[in-house]
Amino acid sequence: MKALAVSSVTFSYDGAPQCALNNFSISVEEGRMQALLGPNGAGKSTLMRIITGQLRGYSGEVLIYGDKMTDRSALISIGYAPQPISLYTALTARENLRFFGAMAGLSDEQVVLRSNIVLEQTGLTAHSEETVITFSGGMQRRLNLAVALLHSPKLLLLDEPTVGVDPQSRNHIYDTLTELNAAGMTILLSTHIMDEAQRLCSSVTLADRGEVIFNGRMSEIDNLEKLFLEKTGRGLRDE
Repeated sequence: MKALAVSSVTFSYDGAPQCALNNFSISVEEGRMQALLGPNGAGKSTLMRIITGQLRGYSGEVLIYGDKMTDRSALISIGYAPQPISLYTALTARENLRFFGAMAGLSDEQVVLRSNIVLEQTGLTAHSEETVITFSGGMQRRLNLAVALLHSPKLLLLDEPTVGVDPQSRNHIYDTLTELNAAGMTILLSTHIMDEAQRLCSSVTLADRGEVIFNGRMSEIDNLEKLFLEKTGRGLRDE
């Protein structure tokens, strides 16, 4: 079964000279961890924002476990950790989870139970009562992931989840994602780190300038970075 099916999606930002996504299609099979790779301006973050309902006004179709993205049943199936840290730094880790749990419609009892679980998964139990402003970048990234996991999503969307983190936090996130995927969670991972994608993911989609340019199994790729540069070119992307 397809956890995610994006079909022929086209989207343009107001005033932009070209489409952010142009006839973009991608599918992710249930239980798979799939990489989404592309240079700056490829449309990866735009795609994530469309899947999570933050952007409208696109053509095409987005289905999540067979349901239209606009359906509540589809949206509550998704966990999303965006590239910008989306936390309230004046609150503690547990207070952040309480807030986002309420936003997700969890009961007080569910919030307590799930908070304990995701804090343990992300290695933050000992820091649960500390304010986020005191956290290192790696700790904030891990709490960003904990928020995405709080409501037990079936499909997890990650946009650069290890950017700017220390090696220990990065390794902990890798272990957490591997365990979640082994337990059945479907994951779409957007990253610029080739080793990360090749280590974690069983399949890969390459995008460039809003279009899909390659789909394949990771096991069939000898050198992902070489393939990436062959498909997207070696020119600098400063947009």
